[in-house]
Amino acid sequence: MFRNLPSAAFTEAALVDLAKTMFQGEFAEKIKDHEPVDVALNEREPEDENPAIPAGFTYFGQFLDHDITFDPASSLDRFNDPNALQDFRTPRLDLDSVYGSGPADQPFLYDDDELHMLLGTDKDFDKARNKRPDLPRNNASIRRALLGDKRNDENLIVSQLHTTFLRFHNKVVDTLGTRDFELCQQTVRWHYQWIVLHDFLPRIIGQETYERVIVGRGEKPVIRFYNPQGRYAFIPVEFSVAAYRYGHTMVRPSYSLNRIVTKARPDEQPFNGKMAKFNRIPIFSLTDVAQEPLANLNGFRELPDFWSIDWAFFFDGVAPDGAPPPGAILPQPSYKLDTLLVDPLTSLPDHQREPIKIRRALAALNLLRGWRLGLPSGQAVARHMEMEALSDEQLFDSEDADRKEARGKLLIDHPGIFNGNAPLWFYILREAEIAGNSQHLGPVGGTIIAEVIAGLIREDRHSFLAQWPKWRPTLPSAVAGHFTMADLINFTNG
Repeated sequence: MFRNLPSAAFTEAALVDLAKTMFQGEFAEKIKDHEPVDVALNEREPEDENPAIPAGFTYFGQFLDHDITFDPASSLDRFNDPNALQDFRTPRLDLDSVYGSGPADQPFLYDDDELHMLLGTDKDFDKARNKRPDLPRNNASIRRALLGDKRNDENLIVSQLHTTFLRFHNKVVDTLGTRDFELCQQTVRWHYQWIVLHDFLPRIIGQETYERVIVGRGEKPVIRFYNPQGRYAFIPVEFSVAAYRYGHTMVRPSYSLNRIVTKARPDEQPFNGKMAKFNRIPIFSLTDVAQEPLANLNGFRELPDFWSIDWAFFFDGVAPDGAPPPGAILPQPSYKLDTLLVDPLTSLPDHQREPIKIRRALAALNLLRGWRLGLPSGQAVARHMEMEALSDEQLFDSEDADRKEARGKLLIDHPGIFNGNAPLWFYILREAEIAGNSQHLGPVGGTIIAEVIAGLIREDRHSFLAQWPKWRPTLPSAVAGHFTMADLINFTNG
């Protein structure tokens, strides 16, 4: 995206030390005081939560990322050429993670009529009311999901979001009453693209950036910096390795799923050699789900019985499935957009064999990946965009006194490394704290995300922006020509 800007130079030691300042570190203190490491469903966390963005959009963003990016050849352990990175699927918002290559090529994703998507076993918490299926799975000892992108099974929230889109497609087929698969698929894709542009993006990038880049409903986006070179659109590394990793800061340490399943079993689990007590279900833990299937939201396994999600716990405007627990704060908010990640992300389950402990931590992985791919600094990108760059004092400041001291020490311990030279990912997160009050991204991060996503839709000749820019959602749940994620869920559940 900014191929003429110089790569920012760092050392691995400097980035590792910066990563150590990017975790909340609350678990150790709470464990020491014999307190639960998270709050109950009826409690607020004003210092950590962002009520402006419900928690479901954290995982909608992950689902969207899996739709547009897939790079099996990349590796943290070597320097990569960003021009040589290849997206092995279409970099379009076309739901190929759901549809695969279609019923003719991948019939195992489809029902016998080659119109409906295949669904898994019903796992609903209220068998008398609804059907909430798992992903379709094979009969192996560990039942593997049958889907277009295995990453959509990496945690139980994104896997159920994938299932919701399978059900949405099936409901569209039944509503349209046609055997024209391509018409049904187009209807699903266009409503999904609308949600991305006009429900998801305004929350993430902020209203000012939305009005400047996306412009509004029925208007063509104004794109200045994202310029596809050649016949097909591409995913810039500034987007995939820096800006779009904003979502890692929105992850809560734990979630409740529905009015029945609000906490894990057991509620005490090991964390860094000590026992941590949870009020909700941890997004990740090292407890073996083969032994304790109700312990966490780790993925790549069958959804436990009664663990289907009531999406009113995750998105605003969704009709709840029955009365939630008394005092429940719904939907659960995401965490703030800031330079801090929750403690479970210090020890990722799929990096446990990594001998260097810090490289089990997501912040270190992100910073090192950006450096190895030669990203420019945040300041260089801001200046190129003709925006005022944040100063070192602003970037390495913190409202927390201990963290402020630790980040100030970075500038001393690694002289010249970070002066006017912040990693792009860190810069974008700190900009969100300052310019977006931790509720949405600032102008640099928001512009990168808005332009790339809008550009991918615009460059896709099958999208509604390319074919019919003034198109409006047509499904019965669309309100005044507008369609949100809540509308999609209510339509699917209706």
